[in-house]
Amino acid sequence: MSAEEKKAEINSSARAWVVAIVAILASILISVNNNKLPATATLVLPALGMDTGQMSFLMSLNGYVGFVLAFFAASIIVKFGTKKATLMVLICALVGAAISAFAQTYELLVVGRLIEGVGYSCIGTVIPVLFSEWFPPSKRGVPNGIFSVWVPLGSLFIMGTSGFFFNVGDPSTYHNVFWFVVVLLAVITVVWVLAVHQPEHNYLEAEGDSSEPAKVSEGFKSLSVWVAMIAFAAFSLGTACVMNFETTYMVQTMGMDQGAANGTFNIVNIAVIIGGVVIGFVMNAVTKTGPRLIILVVASIVLGVSFTTAYTVTAGSFTLWAIVFGLSNGIVPAIFFTMVAEIAPKPELASVSATLMSLGQCVGGILFGVVGVVVASGWGAATGILATAGIVLALGSVALLIILKARARKRAGVEQA
Repeated sequence: MSAEEKKAEINSSARAWVVAIVAILASILISVNNNKLPATATLVLPALGMDTGQMSFLMSLNGYVGFVLAFFAASIIVKFGTKKATLMVLICALVGAAISAFAQTYELLVVGRLIEGVGYSCIGTVIPVLFSEWFPPSKRGVPNGIFSVWVPLGSLFIMGTSGFFFNVGDPSTYHNVFWFVVVLLAVITVVWVLAVHQPEHNYLEAEGDSSEPAKVSEGFKSLSVWVAMIAFAAFSLGTACVMNFETTYMVQTMGMDQGAANGTFNIVNIAVIIGGVVIGFVMNAVTKTGPRLIILVVASIVLGVSFTTAYTVTAGSFTLWAIVFGLSNGIVPAIFFTMVAEIAPKPELASVSATLMSLGQCVGGILFGVVGVVVASGWGAATGILATAGIVLALGSVALLIILKARARKRAGVEQA
């Protein structure tokens, strides 16, 4: 490689990382926007005269919005490109956040949350595709690994900062937190417009077959993307069960108070972040599809076992369980995001596999709505749901390995012929 080529490669990599950093920050802030409600729930409830049922409905709206939008997101990305699609996502998040901040009634807050839900449910579709355009397959692991923990990072941020903006003695001060989030979203939207452009060299287009333009409908006919969707739905359901009810389980079975349970559970959040980031470097080192999928299968099995034992773990073994669960919970989505181009029938249809995985996330969130009722009848009954999610995730990962290996053999046979 000549000095000029080396310089061009370094400059291209630097530009790609600028885009990646802005995209990751944008996704984290969309998570912040989504989690501002649980961070201020004890204020919003009395301020708007809501009950916990209405609060639960507000928190689950993004799942329903994402389910509706899933079949349109891929077409939007293909038609407008990832830069404009991401801008649309950010604008929806910003407009919804502003309406929520203005809202003085439950009904208007529902409207705001619906529009915010577009941003939350679609960001997971567009960013992995964006990274696949800017980074070659051998370098997608790290940005996708960091991106995969956007939800816990956003939650940690708003939980840690919201207390500076509200007064527990004045429920209406939750608006201060909401406006703080609006400002953050406005800033990142402006930064996106100014700092991000389409790549000079689109790696997804380079990987594809330009002689036969890819059709979105072709992607939706692929078995691999639907298997990935089912596996990701199981992952999302099991994760939602643990993230939302594990501290309640700890209070009821381990004798902890809520504060102690929250603090102890942070072991999980830290482990998730470590797992997602570390596996990103591993994916950069392990570039072949087969070995990557084997890692996914192993991590899925470990996570499935962790799901199954979530509501039976004891205080003495909780730390070990939390570390194992957290690491595997960070690894699994990072691999899925990194491999959106390989899961799709053609690299150009990565937007379809990303869309279907987002649909799976929404399905998992919708199914989680019934878990609260099951938990009320006993932790043992809920353990059955978690075990089922773990089994489906593991079998889905194995099926994906078999399907993609068969696809590779078929393509190799065609090339030899």
